[in-house]
Amino acid sequence: MKMRCHAGGKKPPTEVNIVAQQLQRITLDENGNGTLQLPVPDFNGELRLMAQAWNGQNFGSTERKMTVAAPVIAELQTPRFLAGGDSSQLALDVTNLSGHPQTLGVALTTSGLISLSGDNSQTVELENGQRKTITIPVSAKDGFGDGNVAIRIVGMQLPGEQVSDYEHSWKIGVRPAYPAQTRHLASIIKPGENWHVDPEQLSGLVAPEASLLLTSRPPLNIARYVRALYAYPYGCLEQTTSGLFPSLYTNQQQLAQLGIKTSPDDIRRQNIETGITRLLGMQRYNGSFALWSSDGPEEYWLTAYVTDFLHRARERGFAVQDDGLKQADAALLRYLQDRNQIDVNSSARPDATRFAVQAYAGLVLAQQKQAPLGALRQLYERRTQAESGLPLIQLGIALKLMGDTPRSEEVLKQGLALQRSATNYWLEDYGSPVRDDAMILALMEEFNLEPKTQEQRLLSLSDRLTTTEYLSTQEQNAVFMAGKGFIGQPESEWKGVISSAKGVDLAYGEQAQVKSYDESWLSNGLVINNQGESTLYPRFDVVGYPNSAPQPMSNILNIKRDFLGLDGKPVDLAQLKSGQLILVHLDVWASEHVPDALVVDLLPAGVELENQNLNDASASLDDAATEVTSLLDASRQTTLKHQEFRDDRYVAAVDIQSGQHTTLLYLARAVTPGKYQLPAPQVESMYIPQWRAVGETPATVSIAQ
Repeated sequence: MKMRCHAGGKKPPTEVNIVAQQLQRITLDENGNGTLQLPVPDFNGELRLMAQAWNGQNFGSTERKMTVAAPVIAELQTPRFLAGGDSSQLALDVTNLSGHPQTLGVALTTSGLISLSGDNSQTVELENGQRKTITIPVSAKDGFGDGNVAIRIVGMQLPGEQVSDYEHSWKIGVRPAYPAQTRHLASIIKPGENWHVDPEQLSGLVAPEASLLLTSRPPLNIARYVRALYAYPYGCLEQTTSGLFPSLYTNQQQLAQLGIKTSPDDIRRQNIETGITRLLGMQRYNGSFALWSSDGPEEYWLTAYVTDFLHRARERGFAVQDDGLKQADAALLRYLQDRNQIDVNSSARPDATRFAVQAYAGLVLAQQKQAPLGALRQLYERRTQAESGLPLIQLGIALKLMGDTPRSEEVLKQGLALQRSATNYWLEDYGSPVRDDAMILALMEEFNLEPKTQEQRLLSLSDRLTTTEYLSTQEQNAVFMAGKGFIGQPESEWKGVISSAKGVDLAYGEQAQVKSYDESWLSNGLVINNQGESTLYPRFDVVGYPNSAPQPMSNILNIKRDFLGLDGKPVDLAQLKSGQLILVHLDVWASEHVPDALVVDLLPAGVELENQNLNDASASLDDAATEVTSLLDASRQTTLKHQEFRDDRYVAAVDIQSGQHTTLLYLARAVTPGKYQLPAPQVESMYIPQWRAVGETPATVSIAQ
């Protein structure tokens, strides 16, 4: 069984109340007057009214602000989210604007993943204009979703009016305290044999969901990798592009065959169009692309990768801006014709890096009949610089497309024989043995190369994936591209029976099937019985949230977290005060150069980030005492590629030099009283994901009023 933690997991659901109404137009009377009925939902606050009037000759408009307030206003102050096991003190502010004293009864109910921890009713006496705060103790259950807090206010009296009870509810997003974890199980079931999935293999997970692939062909579990790409919560250039490929090459029906519930095809197309716009938003002035934003450093191999995707999207009917695509092609042409255009930053083998970029650029251009044959032949003369078979395959296809069959056949033969070394991962081409093998297989299928050896390569890739614990987004998409042609394809007839304490599920057919199971099926384990005449190759992937903190671990990378006051001294996390500022210090280091490290520090509920990117931030690191000056100076030396201040986490992409400590600092504020689970800090290499670390952490943080 293989197991991995996701990079922070999904963010909790949030709810925002936005009021926007557009009324039907009316005809004004001879005096220019008219009456509109403006329906206002359950809302207290300030609205902006905008009106336009016109006739055949004139046009005019005006606007003004309007305050909307009920006789009694109830507003609940909540944390932005809660985690399973948290207890929190919510604050219900009740304000009397009725013009009269009121004695009100407040009834409280909770549902979903939130439980009430105190009395469910209270009485409050309010003079006109007076506001009082009622404390509502709640706790969060294990799970991922929403909790609901509802109030009902009774007893309001207004002279001459019959007043209805006031009812309102608020949703609070709930997530597990710790990052999601995936467990991978695989087996081979001969006809008449059983495979037992023991409940102990699934223990310790909250809200587990499982995906079972059944097939009579050595499998690539495409569903696993598509789900992982869709769920990946961060969006650099490579991750955005890799996440779009499955949507480009599958439809809702095919995804349903994989057991993946997704949006209708028209929504899928809109998402691809949005993704294309996002990619072009990261295009630099010279046509190349940058990793996080258009003003970032040039990414040479990724420029070819993104341009490849954009051409594929256009071929499948999507609108891609002409200027952007022409500029991208021009950048690839510069790379192909002049290797000195390709700067090498962190590769130990710069010749191999430049060769990989030029070969991919040549393939993309050759598919548009724009690759100069002379430049491809010059690259062919340097083919011994390749450290992987993939760029040789790309060059061979490019030569074939441009008409040089003899050189094409020679370099293709060499490419199929050359394996990438597992010890020379980082060549600035985002590759690995898995990525390169999968992409070679995908190209072989696409261009009909060596059909007789494709099945053996598929089997080898399947075996490698069975023993691979972590995959990057680049690897996941490469495996998808290698296996997409098998979706719905016929295979040997098979039959399997899946049994659990809940019941029996029958699966059979002549193509692979993916079955989905929830906790009710998994709690006592499963038994899969092969009742057919063909061997079954099941792949079983379970995703859930651990019910206890992950153990600290380190592989190549290390991470340590400290909580300080603005005086630079450690703070007591068991005695925080609401409103207190906390300086969070993350110390990250590695025994190898890691240019693509992603640091994720999940916040405890009740604590909120002070976004230092905002001009109007309420506090600044520059306001800290002189005791933290050395930390500030160290943080300014960090090669910070990107950072985000999210509702529930701090995220940073950094370049970590071997043996050197990297300092990250951010400000957070204790806000909502309560006792909250404290997740551990984590860091991983985005493209060598087995290089990772989980830091030590106290179990909880407590905030007092």
